[in-house]
Amino acid sequence: MESGRRTILDVLYNNQKISNDIAPFISKISHTDNFIGEADSISITLSDRENRWIGPWMPKIGASLNAALISSGWDTEKSIRRKLGYFEIDKIEVGGPPASLTIGGISVPESSSLRGEAKFRSWEKTTLKKVATDIAQRNKVQIYFDSSDNPTYDRVEQEYETELSFLKRLCTDAGLALKVTNNSIAIMDERKFEMATEVATIKRSSRNLKDYQFENNLTGTFRSCKVQYTIPKKKKTIHYTFTPSKGPKTDRVLIVNEEVKNEAEAMKLAKNRLRAENKKAISGSITIAGISPYYAGQTLILDEFGFFNGKYIITSVTIDSGSGSSTTLDLRKCLEGY
Repeated sequence: MESGRRTILDVLYNNQKISNDIAPFISKISHTDNFIGEADSISITLSDRENRWIGPWMPKIGASLNAALISSGWDTEKSIRRKLGYFEIDKIEVGGPPASLTIGGISVPESSSLRGEAKFRSWEKTTLKKVATDIAQRNKVQIYFDSSDNPTYDRVEQEYETELSFLKRLCTDAGLALKVTNNSIAIMDERKFEMATEVATIKRSSRNLKDYQFENNLTGTFRSCKVQYTIPKKKKTIHYTFTPSKGPKTDRVLIVNEEVKNEAEAMKLAKNRLRAENKKAISGSITIAGISPYYAGQTLILDEFGFFNGKYIITSVTIDSGSGSSTTLDLRKCLEGY
């Protein structure tokens, strides 16, 4: 660690505190907090010159980890505690020389069937919240639903896909965000996060900024979205085209031919599909020295980056701590108007 700067891992293994036991062996810690679509992960690398970890102390696959990082000496006299969350060990790796063992953990319980088993199941006369609740209860995890919009379905099918892939598909169609963390499934309105007050402003001149990369990519983006659907029994065709006021500089139109019952549904579908295609048009990453207090889903203002100035949402946070510590933020620019 750098002079005067310390990072301590506070960890429970199968609900037993092992922080002091593991501390002398830790050579590297990495943690990634994802906003949507991907599980959170943790990696702990241990020095094993005495062959303890490859022998009697070897952790068990499927064991639980509940972890936090405590850092001090980074521009503040106070210690900062960062909760990392709940994980299940899904990977053990050994290597050398020098001998080491790396513990890998993931926030999706391996004891569940959320991500490893393709299934077919159908629901009728139901809602997204009810489908998500059924899946959460079957896998013995909590459900957190934070959206005023709760889509309804006459019939919806899980088409030989994993439960996480199925829920992700439904959430994408509804313009909502899906996250699995701390033994729970969370479904949230991504727009609410983008509209939230930014937690900080980061300038290019900041002395803690180690690295940055940004891109403006028109590939796969669209100027507008046109929804058209003919109701078979009524022989009536519903048309709706949505064009945002500040969309990408392209003439491409996204055509969507999916069932809608009225123009209001067509408008919602057009906005959601265009958002899904365009939200990564302006994206980037920044790396900051030390363990920063930012979490995936928060918003930031970037300044002194010229064309890339503006409001961004954090899509993932990766913390690496070893001989030094750093925090890498993956970002995308917040969309306006949809």
